[in-house]
Amino acid sequence: MSALEILDVVAVGAVVVAALVAVLVPGRAAATTAFLVFGILLAVLWGRVDAPDVAIAEAALGGGIAGALLVDALERRTPPAPRPARPRIALLAAAIIGSGAATAALFAVVLDISPQPAPVAVEAYARIEATGVSNPVTAVLLAYRSLDTLLEIAVLVTAAYAAGAVAGRRSTPVGRMDPIRRALALILVPAVLVLAIWILVAGSAQPGGAFQAGALFGAALVVGHLCGLPFTTPRGRAAFAVAGGGVAAFILLGVIGLATTGDWLGLDPAWAGAAILAIEAVLAVSIGVALSMVFLSAGAVDGAPQTEEVPA
Repeated sequence: MSALEILDVVAVGAVVVAALVAVLVPGRAAATTAFLVFGILLAVLWGRVDAPDVAIAEAALGGGIAGALLVDALERRTPPAPRPARPRIALLAAAIIGSGAATAALFAVVLDISPQPAPVAVEAYARIEATGVSNPVTAVLLAYRSLDTLLEIAVLVTAAYAAGAVAGRRSTPVGRMDPIRRALALILVPAVLVLAIWILVAGSAQPGGAFQAGALFGAALVVGHLCGLPFTTPRGRAAFAVAGGGVAAFILLGVIGLATTGDWLGLDPAWAGAAILAIEAVLAVSIGVALSMVFLSAGAVDGAPQTEEVPA
């Protein structure tokens, strides 16, 4: 076994340990920290199995936006009054046995999969040039299964709308921050935005695309909001319109494809590349605004800290 294989085994074990700690540890701070470590390690493992697109999305979403939501909840809410501890040995044993059986079954399924690519995958890859892009992941998301991508964007936008409706109040920009935090944001936010643009444009030919760029754009908005930078707090009808603009633009692309090729969401190879880049740019902005709306709707720095009501 080579040193790299040993490192892979250690990384897999660390992911399992981090997941168990995040679920089983009673302390909120420890569980949140374990979840952040879990997201980072999982992104590393995705990179090791040659799935950089998923690794970027996991790092930005699992370790970024989701982690920020947990940290914000940990900071804003005090835990309820402690209750008498109950023995959970039987429940823990059942969970360990069940997860072990599920893991063994999953390994058996994975080992039974043929290493040879499926015939449909070979055919799809052979026709990738007709999609207008050379990155197989982008071709799948926006050419071969574009309807699924449309529905995924619709689910995200619906979640942002629902979060805003449940929050019941508008997010307000943060007031004056200390100079050090503001200076750090002035450096970090433009750098993240440049990286998001590069990932968006590069997605046509290499790992990247709208989802990864949108996650980075959302992270930049969240950092800018928390550090008091102007124009980084999506709010009001304009934010809802921008978040929903991705779905509207996707539907418009489907109508154009139907009128020009006879197929819903069909793309003519003559202009498919430009159309995919344009729709990905709109989707990236829509995804970023929607993700930041979900975070801000959770109450991040919108008012005085709240405490959870303890049941009588």
